[in-house]
Amino acid sequence: MLTSRARFAITLSMALLAPARALAQPAPAPEPEAPADKPAQSPSEDGWKSPAKAADPPLLPAPSQGGPPTSTSGTDVASSEQPSVTPAIVVADEEHESRQDARLRALERRVQQDEQHIRKLEERVGLWKNLRLESFIQPQLLVQTYNSAASPNVQPNGELPTGIGANDTIAKIDGTTTNGTFFRVRRARMRTFYETDVMRLFLQIDVLPAGGVGPGIGTILRNAEATGIARWTRDVRTEVSAGLMFTPFRAELLEPSMTRPFIERTWFIQNVFPIERDFGVKARTIALDDRLVVDVAAVNGQRLGERYVVALPDLNRSKDLVAYATYRLGPVTLGASGYLGRGQIVDAQALRFKQYSRWATNVQASAGYKLLRDVGESRLSGELTFTRNMDSGVIYPFAVPTIPSNFTDDVANIDGRALYVRFEQDIKRHAVVGYRYDMYTPNSAIKNNARDTHAFLATWKISPNLRFMSELGWAIDNVHRFGAPAPSKHIVYFSNVLQAMF
Repeated sequence: MLTSRARFAITLSMALLAPARALAQPAPAPEPEAPADKPAQSPSEDGWKSPAKAADPPLLPAPSQGGPPTSTSGTDVASSEQPSVTPAIVVADEEHESRQDARLRALERRVQQDEQHIRKLEERVGLWKNLRLESFIQPQLLVQTYNSAASPNVQPNGELPTGIGANDTIAKIDGTTTNGTFFRVRRARMRTFYETDVMRLFLQIDVLPAGGVGPGIGTILRNAEATGIARWTRDVRTEVSAGLMFTPFRAELLEPSMTRPFIERTWFIQNVFPIERDFGVKARTIALDDRLVVDVAAVNGQRLGERYVVALPDLNRSKDLVAYATYRLGPVTLGASGYLGRGQIVDAQALRFKQYSRWATNVQASAGYKLLRDVGESRLSGELTFTRNMDSGVIYPFAVPTIPSNFTDDVANIDGRALYVRFEQDIKRHAVVGYRYDMYTPNSAIKNNARDTHAFLATWKISPNLRFMSELGWAIDNVHRFGAPAPSKHIVYFSNVLQAMF
């Protein structure tokens, strides 16, 4: 039995320990005013349900201090304090920015070094930096066959010599023969361009002479143009050229032989504009993102391929005027041109000189489009021309006007007409096939008085600098003098050209 003194000690100890025990127990949580959000599960807990969610990085920890949420859906942002960022992320961002700055400094040094290198090269090259050289040659195999009417063996009476066939080889009075099958170099040209922002020089020569007072006497000059360039706005410029140039009458005349798929130009060009060039001055204006091109020219009117052009570039004082315009509407290009001038007749025996007016008009259209995406571009073009007294007489001497019996009378006008339609189809990047129909009559007043030519083309692009062109043509020539019967000449030719260029 405990004594009263012991019971008093125990009671005092329990009284002293009760507050300490109460402090050691956690305080009961107050009743929430609204249900608390369900805590998010860790990726390990629900990753099997959503692999994408499991791959997401863990959320940033919430601020340690209390207060309203700063990014909870449905709650306005109420805290101006920025969320805490771990030191590792800050260090990574600083390292990334440092690497980017170092890369930019390296690129700037490289650009500066390249610019210095370019300036040194330009100083070393000097004026040669504006010079461009081009060249191409066309070795050719030409095979021609004729019917009796078209044979070069036909005598002046229109008959073949006894025992001689249409395609036999016989001697000619000028010391040559009537052979129509041979190798030759069709064209061998050097082209030089020197161009700056305000001028251009274009010089082209061919080792094969053209024009002159007799066979084999002529010039190797094909183009010699000096051009000044005026830039009115960023979109409009005018180029004024003078010298020996292409006559700007129609698209076919301006197409270089270096890029033209057909080996020869149409029969109309070969008769009216032999060698395609003339001496004169030309102004070309280009506008509307190069969609509009307008040419205006004044030329001698004595073409390069005519007989006396080297001895005397023009036989009369007046100059011929030419105007030519094209406009491109998407894949379609439309154009029109006109020619107005004066021709002349020279009677070397009676020493008479007679002039006459001449003119020509031309309309044209062309289009290019990829009808078959996996094959290549298809191109269709055509031109229609009406003329008066325009034939040069180099092939048909009777196609030019004659001096009338009464010298003071005007010459009898000769109206002509020409048409061609041309189709080309690219086969991938390595081949082109095409067809061209060409008709020309120097005198449309005579019935059945035209030459019709059908040309079939196949071109193999062996490399960017080498291509092989093969052309098969069939011509029916009925051009004849007034009052004479249509000759019905048939010529079949097979032309093969291996063109190398740079």
